[in-house]
Amino acid sequence: MGFFDEKDREEEQVKEVQEEKVVQMPERKPFQLWQVGGESYRLKLDTAGISELEQKYKTNLMNVMGTGNGGMPALSVMLDVAHVAMKKYHHGIKRETLNAMFDKYIEDGGSQLNFYTEVYMGIFTVSGFFSTSLANQVEGAMEEAAQEIL
Repeated sequence: MGFFDEKDREEEQVKEVQEEKVVQMPERKPFQLWQVGGESYRLKLDTAGISELEQKYKTNLMNVMGTGNGGMPALSVMLDVAHVAMKKYHHGIKRETLNAMFDKYIEDGGSQLNFYTEVYMGIFTVSGFFSTSLANQVEGAMEEAAQEIL
């Protein structure tokens, strides 16, 4: 066996090790579901929606994700985010309609805290605000929080 054969074998081994290091990224959920009155609504922020909300609040959305007393933003902020997130899949939905939907959600046993943990934070998770692995951790933590609320 010659020098070049040994060098080729070493290069092949290096390539195999490098190929083993390739990690398949877990897939992100395509949207967040919100169940209201027997209907399912899909929510996700796209770039235009994120820009719209950042212009309205004059800050990065990470700053409104969990601000205020107790780490939860004002209901108006959460509903603004949900409204913009709905536009992608439910064209023409008016803010007044969303307010009525939230009222129905509350009448059906939901709460503002449930909305925050189950819907609002889910919107950020599916919209790419966290890496996929962190998104999975956030989702798990939100599910645990939701169980404690019940």
